[in-house]
Amino acid sequence: MIEDKPSIGIEKLKAYVMKNSAFGIIEQNDSIELHFIPFLPEQVEHFPDGEQVEHIMYGKVINDKVYFYRFVTASSEDKTEIELEDEDDPVMEWLKYI
Repeated sequence: MIEDKPSIGIEKLKAYVMKNSAFGIIEQNDSIELHFIPFLPEQVEHFPDGEQVEHIMYGKVINDKVYFYRFVTASSEDKTEIELEDEDDPVMEWLKYI
């Protein structure tokens, strides 16, 4: 059930993205893609072969909340997808700090 996934209010998320240039949102109807390219030195040191990666979080908007169900890490060499299990999925822990 999608309402069991990690979530955040859509307006709160948009405000956060407006203040953080590393993030971008693509909206299409009730679907959301949240794109993030890490750039802090402690993040960059984990890049495979020093190559930039992009994180993409896929979600659905229901009653002004975004429920994220998939987390993707992509580089020119590889792509990893994780289906998010529940609202406490550790991959999305950062949502609690927005």
